[in-house]
Amino acid sequence: LGHLEDTFTTMSGRKVELRFYSEHKNVSKLNYAVGSLKRAMKWDEDTFGLEYDLDLFNVVAVESFNMGAMENKSLNVFNTSCVLADPVTSSDANYLNIERIIGHEYFHNWTGNRVTCRDWFQLTLKEGLTVFRDQQFSGQINKCEAVKRIQTVLVVRGPQYKEDAGPMSHPIRPDSYIAMDNFYTNTVYRKGAEIIRMYDTILGSPGFRKGMDLYFKRHDGCAVTCDDFLAAMADANGVDLSQFGRWYSTSGTPVITYSSTFDKGLYQLSLSQNSRSDEPLLIPVAIGLLDKETGEEVVPTTVLQLKECTQTFDFPGLKGAVIPSILRNFSAPVKLVPSDGKVDESDLAVLASRDTDGFNRWDSAQKLYETAILKVINKESNDNSVDGVLETFGHTLKDEGISDDSIRAYALTLPSESAIAGAVTIIDPPAIRNARKHVKKAIANKFKGELLDAYNKLTAAIEADGDTFKVDGTSVGRRHLRNVYLSYLCSSGDEKEAAALATKHFNSATGMTDKLAAFNLLVSMSGEGEGAREDAIQKFYKDANGDPLVLNKWFACQASADLPDELDR
Repeated sequence: LGHLEDTFTTMSGRKVELRFYSEHKNVSKLNYAVGSLKRAMKWDEDTFGLEYDLDLFNVVAVESFNMGAMENKSLNVFNTSCVLADPVTSSDANYLNIERIIGHEYFHNWTGNRVTCRDWFQLTLKEGLTVFRDQQFSGQINKCEAVKRIQTVLVVRGPQYKEDAGPMSHPIRPDSYIAMDNFYTNTVYRKGAEIIRMYDTILGSPGFRKGMDLYFKRHDGCAVTCDDFLAAMADANGVDLSQFGRWYSTSGTPVITYSSTFDKGLYQLSLSQNSRSDEPLLIPVAIGLLDKETGEEVVPTTVLQLKECTQTFDFPGLKGAVIPSILRNFSAPVKLVPSDGKVDESDLAVLASRDTDGFNRWDSAQKLYETAILKVINKESNDNSVDGVLETFGHTLKDEGISDDSIRAYALTLPSESAIAGAVTIIDPPAIRNARKHVKKAIANKFKGELLDAYNKLTAAIEADGDTFKVDGTSVGRRHLRNVYLSYLCSSGDEKEAAALATKHFNSATGMTDKLAAFNLLVSMSGEGEGAREDAIQKFYKDANGDPLVLNKWFACQASADLPDELDR
């Protein structure tokens, strides 16, 4: 194997040798992973006071490793897909994933190696905690915490909720197993991280840090349990968390229903919980209140602790009616539904355009989009059915108050087909796809001029930056938003125009992110776009030059193409 060497100086002044190994042909693609490791080491020192304890840290990346990565002490082993990166072969998503996984495996040095699990039933103790740590690292180091939260919740509400609802549903600390491999699930990892995050929400970040400090002081060098972690958090903060401990043994996704009243300046919010736990869970519910007329925030984020089956919370002294922004930042892994089952689209529109919580602002827009798509599926739509969606989309498109391009990109993106499938009783994939395309086409035609102007402005801004490739929050967000605009512009129904624009985007791409965005659109083109499709397929394959990671993208895009005869192809 070839290798790349670097050093890191710890907070106590000790020099650590960093060595990355891979096949000789891959050594030139190791630099970003090395930088990611150094950022992770510094972040862990700054955030938790945790310093690396040896003088050498090795990473080996090989193509034949059949898992993502493994945190062996001072000898982390990775599949090359989780380490190798350069602008020609790697998308922004690849870069950020590499940084996250490098960080995750390094963080295991303390949460997994120095303090490890007593038995396999405690797997979430190290994995849930370390996933939470890598999520915090990724969001903070790239200054994109709201974006990272959205990305995280998409996985929780997607694969993890499906796991909760299926025959393999299990708590984050299962009671039994047939094969140990069965433990490596989205529930143990992703939901486990949400349980850890709830500690942080309930105790506050300073309280969480106090709990972590006590945990390491008590258990460094030991094999421990989830109960030991809970005890450290409780004792460090002088609180009783015994009720919170029920999360560890409760499977499924809890449901919170809500209703409210407003009278003479008093707003009352009633919350009820339903779960598979025999007794009520302790659920942190972060809430803010917006004035119903102006959209201004009148009550900032407050964390309510739902401890009973049903509780009512009072907010007195208000001047007028308010709109609740409930479950801000997705403060608990639950489903939130109105008690009467009716979605107030006017309230969602206000939240989607005015909420100060980045996550809930995005989530409200998603619910509006989803409502419109469901109306098309159920044949309840008419020419005015997407008016609310168009208004929200237009406001988000033009809102100068949104400074983060990634946030704007997510806020403009329709819910995925799998997300829509989760909102219906009978799943009809063609109906879902056609309804989503119908709404997207309506948006594209309504705002075609504005979308093209915005696309051209971002293109000019990217070109003005020169050829230097950057993976920072601003650059990633700019590319993401520009590619969202491209996707809408190619959805208006004009195949010839769409093929020309996507082809230009594809051929002028200076990195894999833009190239892949255009390629994803081109492989689904037919009719007047058929020629452009075939040309792009040939060019992408030729440019891959046999690189297995690039060829994986080539196959994946074609396999997911939206064409009626895709299987025959």
